Amino acid sequence: MLDVGCNVGAWLSDCAGRFPGARLAGVEVNESALAIAQKRLRGADLRKAGVEALPFGDQSFQYVTCLEVLEHLPVVLRSSAFQEMRRVLRPKGQLVLTVPHAGWFTWMDANNARFRLPAAYRRLVGRGRRDASYAAISRAVEWHHHFTEAELLQLAGSGWKKIAVRRGGLLLYPVMDWLSWPFYRLGMSEHAVRKWFERVAAWDYGIDYGRASYGILLVLEREG
Repeated sequence: MLDVGCNVGAWLSDCAGRFPGARLAGVEVNESALAIAQKRLRGADLRKAGVEALPFGDQSFQYVTCLEVLEHLPVVLRSSAFQEMRRVLRPKGQLVLTVPHAGWFTWMDANNARFRLPAAYRRLVGRGRRDASYAAISRAVEWHHHFTEAELLQLAGSGWKKIAVRRGGLLLYPVMDWLSWPFYRLGMSEHAVRKWFERVAAWDYGIDYGRASYGILLVLEREG
């Protein structure tokens, strides 16, 4: 299994615990996050790369996961990202993708505060934690786009079979994200209160609110 945008390796670590015999790989553009993941997962094949240029051969994986990554890519790279993930999948291999969904509370996305309220953001934050890592790869932080299912299928293009779609989260999910922000900013991500916010968000995300939902999960299978 390949995890695209593996960050510090939290999802891969969970997979390693659940499936000890699985061959795991990951790519990440943030060097500091990748270094943490490499220390955390000695047996995984972890490389610095973006989803639009995966450093693996054709049909290398049975599964590819891409969790909350696509919305961070420039618009011009999104279609090529799908092409690359399809390339490294075996026939009938599956892609599991999650992204923000174009639901009722899209406007509450905390990641877009820098764009909606630029003056206030510069005054309160100045330079966000992600700016340096993006600058290192000559990119800017992108507007967090919220996708519809139809948009995702159009970006994916031909050669896929839709296996499943699930939506989740409504109001509590973005609210918990806003409340968590000061803890992340102060380096207190493991604080008990922030962890409680995380549990509340996970509970909300576990409820499918249909088209009103804040997030969407899509499972695609490679054809041919």
